[in-house]
Amino acid sequence: MHGIQLVQDLALIMASAAVATVICQRLKQPVVLGYILAGVVIGPHTPPLNFVSNEQEIRTLAELGVILLMFSVGLHFSFRKLQEVGRVAVVAAVVEIAGMFFLGERLGRIFGWSTMDSIFLGAILSISSTTIIAKVLESMGLLRPGFARLVFGVLIVEDILAIAMMGMLTSLGTTGEMSWAGAGANLLKLAAFFVSVAVVGFLFVPRLIQVASKTRMEEVLLITVLGLIFAGAILADHLGFSVALGAFLVGAVLAEVREVHRIERLVAPVRDLFSAIFFTSSGMLITFSMTPEGAAQVALIAAVVVIGKIFFSTLGALLGGADLRTSVRAGMSLAQIGEFSFILAGLGMVLGATGEKLYSIAVMVSAVTTLTTPYLIRGSEGVANWFEEKGPKWWSDFWKFYSSWLRSMQSAPGDRHHLARQFVRKLLGQLGLQLALMSAAILGAAGLWEAYRERLPEAVRMAWWGGPLFWMGGALLALPVGWAFLRKYHALAMLISELVFPHRSRGNVGPARKWATFLLCGIGAVVGGVYLVLISSPLLPSGKMFVGLLGLVVLVGLLSRKKLVELYAQGQTTIRETLASVPEQGHVRLPGDSEVRSYRVNGDSELIGQSLRETGLRQNSGVVVVAIERKGGSVVSPGPEVKLAEGDELFVFGEKDQLGLAEEFLTRRGVSGG
Repeated sequence: MHGIQLVQDLALIMASAAVATVICQRLKQPVVLGYILAGVVIGPHTPPLNFVSNEQEIRTLAELGVILLMFSVGLHFSFRKLQEVGRVAVVAAVVEIAGMFFLGERLGRIFGWSTMDSIFLGAILSISSTTIIAKVLESMGLLRPGFARLVFGVLIVEDILAIAMMGMLTSLGTTGEMSWAGAGANLLKLAAFFVSVAVVGFLFVPRLIQVASKTRMEEVLLITVLGLIFAGAILADHLGFSVALGAFLVGAVLAEVREVHRIERLVAPVRDLFSAIFFTSSGMLITFSMTPEGAAQVALIAAVVVIGKIFFSTLGALLGGADLRTSVRAGMSLAQIGEFSFILAGLGMVLGATGEKLYSIAVMVSAVTTLTTPYLIRGSEGVANWFEEKGPKWWSDFWKFYSSWLRSMQSAPGDRHHLARQFVRKLLGQLGLQLALMSAAILGAAGLWEAYRERLPEAVRMAWWGGPLFWMGGALLALPVGWAFLRKYHALAMLISELVFPHRSRGNVGPARKWATFLLCGIGAVVGGVYLVLISSPLLPSGKMFVGLLGLVVLVGLLSRKKLVELYAQGQTTIRETLASVPEQGHVRLPGDSEVRSYRVNGDSELIGQSLRETGLRQNSGVVVVAIERKGGSVVSPGPEVKLAEGDELFVFGEKDQLGLAEEFLTRRGVSGG
C-alpha cells in the first residue's frame, strides 16, 4: 500500500502542476508561481482539502527535485562563462549579496527571531532566482539585450557564492557556532572539493560521455548522465557537503563537453518533471497556522527583497562600471528569490537549525516576488528612460565620469614591471589551484576514512595503520600535482627576487637575489609543512609518523619525477582540450553560401512604423526576413504587412552578396548589425 500511496501522491502533484502550467500560460505569469500555488492547494496544511498526507514522501520527492534542478543550474554555469563574466558582474553580485544578507539578518533580529533563523533569513534573501529570471526573460523575448547579459553574469557569480554559503551554513547549522578558523577550514574544504571535482571531471567525464554518445542510443547517454548526477550528489553527501552541491558541480563539468546541447535536450524533460515536483512540493510544505503578525512579516520581507535587491544590484552594477541604463534594468530584473532560497531554507530544516515557519515564509515571499518580476522587468525600460531624461543631471554625469575613469585605469599599462606582475598573479592563481587539488586528495582520503570506516573489516578499522594507509593513498594521488607545485613555487620565488633586486640595480645584486630566493623557498617549505600536518591530523596520530610517511612519499617522487612530470603534462593537455572544445551546435547546414544574419532597429531608424513591404528591403536586396524578435514575443515568418518597431531584431536570410546589399541598405536607414 505504501508504494501505491506514493504513486497516488505523485500523480496528484503532476496533475495539479499541469493545470497550473496551463493557467499561468493563459495569464502570462511564470509557471513557477503556478507550481507553488498548486502545491498550496493540494498540500497537507490546507484545510479542508487534505489531498496529500505523507510529508516524508513529499520531502523525498522535493530532494530529487533539488538534485535535478541544481544539475540544470550547473549545466548553464560553464567555466567558459565564468571567464567572460567580467568585473561588473562580480562587483554587482558581491554588493547585492552582502547588502541583502545584512538587511535579512537585521530584519530577523527586529522580528525577535533566534540568531540562526536571522542568519538563514539573510542567506535566503541574498540569492536571486536563475530559473525564474531565465523563464521570464525568455517569454518576453529579452535574452539578447546588454542588460540581460549582465543579469546572467551576476547570476553565475551568485551561484558560486551561494554554493560557498551552503558550505558555511552547513557547518554553522551542525556545530551552532562559526569561528574564523572554522570558517577558513570549511572554505578550504569547499574549494578543494570544487576544484578536485572539476579537474577529475575534465579528465574522465568527456571520455565517458564520448563512449556513451558513440552508441547512438539516446537512452544510453541519458542513463550515463543521470548516473553521474546521482553519483556526484552521493559523493558530496558522504564528504559532508549537500547533495545540491554535488549535482551542481556535475552539471558544471558536463557544460564543457562537446555533447552539452544533446545532453541538455535529453535531460530537459526529466529536469522539467522534477522541477515541477520540487516547486509544487515546496508549496505543499507551506503552513497556514500564521497570525496577522506573521502575514505582516511576509509582506515586509517581500517589500525588503524587491526594494533592497533593486537598490543593491543597481549600485553594484554602477560601482562595477556599467552605465546607468544597464544598471537600472539589471537591478530591477534581479528583484526576487527562488530555488536557491528554498534549498537554503530546506538545509536549515534538515540540520535542525531552523523551523518550518522560515521555510513557509521563504516560499511565500518567493511567490510574491515571482509575481512582481515580469512587471518590474517590463517597467525597467521606462524607469531607465526617466533617470536618463528627467533624473538629476549631476547623478548621470557622475556615473559617466566614474565609468570612463574605470576604463582608463584598466587600460593603463602601469610601470615597467607591469608584465612581470601580471605573470606573478598568473602563477599565484595556478599555485592556488594546485594547492586545492593536493588538499582535496588528503581531505578526500580523510573524508572517505570517516565515512566508510565502520564498514571496513574490524582488523582494518581497529589497526593503527588504517588511517595512515588512507593518507598514503591520498598523498600518492597528489604527488604529480605536488611535484608541479614545487617547480612552479620555485619559479615564483625567483621572479619575486628578480622584481626586488632587478639586474639594472647598481652593484652586484646576484647574491641578494639568491638569498631572497632561498629565503622565500624556506618560508614556503615551513608553511607548507605546517599546513600538511594540519590537514593530515585526522589520519595520522603522531608527528613522527607524518615525517616518516612524508619522507617515503618524497623518495617515491624523486625516483619517478620524470613520470610525474609526464602525467601532469598529459592532464594539463587533456583539460585544455576539454575547455577549448567547441560544443556541437546541431544546426542545419544551409544550402550554397546562404546564411542568416541579425540586425537591430535603432531608436532613430526611419523604418520604424513601416511594414516590411514598405521598407523595400526585399526588392532592393533579395533577402527575406524570416523572423522578428521583439518585446513581448517573437514573430516567425512575418508577413509583408508586419510593421517594424524600435528595438526589433530582424533575422534576415539570403546569399552573401544579397546580405551585403541588405546590410548597406539597412545601415543607411538606422539599422545596425545584431
